[in-house]
Amino acid sequence: MSKSRARVRHYEKLALSTVSRELREALEVSIDEALGVNDTPSLFAQPVIADKKARIVVGFSGGRDSVALLQTLVALRNKRNSRIDEILALHVHHALSPNANRWARFCREMADSLNVPFKVTHVMVKTKGDGVEAAARKARYEALNQAAKVFNADMIMTAHHEDDRLETFLIQWMRGAGVEGLATFPMVKKESDVMLVRPFLHVPRALIERYLELVDLPWVEDESNADTTYMRNAIRHEVLPVMDTIRPGFRAAAARAVELVAQTSELLKEVAQEDLKKVRNEKNELQIPKLLALSDMRQTLVLRAWIESFGLVPPSKARLTEQLRQARETHSDTQLTFRMDNFEMRRHGARLVMRKQSAPKKDTTRFETLNWRGEGRYPLPSWNGELVVRVVGDDEAGVAESMLSEGVLQVRPRSGGEKMKIHRARPRKTLKALYQEADIAEFDRADLPLLWCNDDLIYAAGLGMDTKFAKTESDGEKRYAFEWVPDETLFSLMQS
Repeated sequence: MSKSRARVRHYEKLALSTVSRELREALEVSIDEALGVNDTPSLFAQPVIADKKARIVVGFSGGRDSVALLQTLVALRNKRNSRIDEILALHVHHALSPNANRWARFCREMADSLNVPFKVTHVMVKTKGDGVEAAARKARYEALNQAAKVFNADMIMTAHHEDDRLETFLIQWMRGAGVEGLATFPMVKKESDVMLVRPFLHVPRALIERYLELVDLPWVEDESNADTTYMRNAIRHEVLPVMDTIRPGFRAAAARAVELVAQTSELLKEVAQEDLKKVRNEKNELQIPKLLALSDMRQTLVLRAWIESFGLVPPSKARLTEQLRQARETHSDTQLTFRMDNFEMRRHGARLVMRKQSAPKKDTTRFETLNWRGEGRYPLPSWNGELVVRVVGDDEAGVAESMLSEGVLQVRPRSGGEKMKIHRARPRKTLKALYQEADIAEFDRADLPLLWCNDDLIYAAGLGMDTKFAKTESDGEKRYAFEWVPDETLFSLMQS
């Protein structure tokens, strides 16, 4: 070998060593963060888990980025004292390209050569008004999350890198996104029961390409990546090269800017959480006077954080602003403020509350007859709960056993106009008036069952028994009291 050739080989080895080290270090940092391991403990640091090893599901498309990720991850797995337990390479087959089967075979062969378990998941991409890219991404993450559950994984890894983040920033910027949208995606994020990790998020595409060049690794190329009708591809192939020409070093500077935006977004989330603690009560309801005492921007941030606490995706800023306006100006409990999926946000007095949507007021399908058997628990499936019946003591009010055993007991919803006397020293009142006195929101009342004995209303959930039938004198027979116990639903959780 000539001296010049030897010199080239020497520098290639040095370059490979440098590039490989940078990729491995990026992986190690992201894994430690996802596992809660911190080299520099701080006030906000998670507890250190010294011996924790990770089970990882890798999104493996066969493209250059995922090939580099899997190769580097395997090298890290094979090191002594590695934090990696086991790796699963998951290929999501979208069936969108005529080459899809060939890509799946390539991925299987590479995973086998690396001694990595491999799985192919076929998905159906349903657009439903979304673009193909968005629909494919949704299907892909659903497949990754499902595989992570089966594999009992600690984290899911994808090969998104610094350039991907910059492209996403520009897409969001052109859409007029706020700070959270411009922050793009974080390196580590909680996703269902696992951590979603993007270890190369601070690694430029050029470094990954250099690594594959030095190790001479093959990969597959998705032909759609060259199609500039897709916005991301247009930015990648047409916009960014021009910006590189105008301002050399633009990508590195832009990456720093995106990171600063991401830090700002995290800071705003922290502020929102602190404000939320002060504004909401023990039932996770927002106290409107305290909410409106904040600045307009902080009101919006708090409302967004509160909606997210129910597992819902917040609406646009314009919609949130409208919700705040209604909260400020609306005084009727019946005024619907916000509805999404199976939830609704309404004003009740001086509070904003979130509930599952109420059943229709006149719902004959929720009539349930009780088979009387004395003390015990009576399940009411259509009401999502149970009626608890207990024997009362000598000085406690209760309904006589003879009335309950001889009559027909039926649980019904409100129909309107019902009256009860729940206080001995007060007159009979309508259920509506009694609910108002008990501070039970109008939209919660439809989910509170009424217990009838023949044609007599003897008990109303949330209010109590009618004193006409609940006696303190035993006359030698058992007397019973009632308690409505809802299932562990959103409503009951908020009461805890």
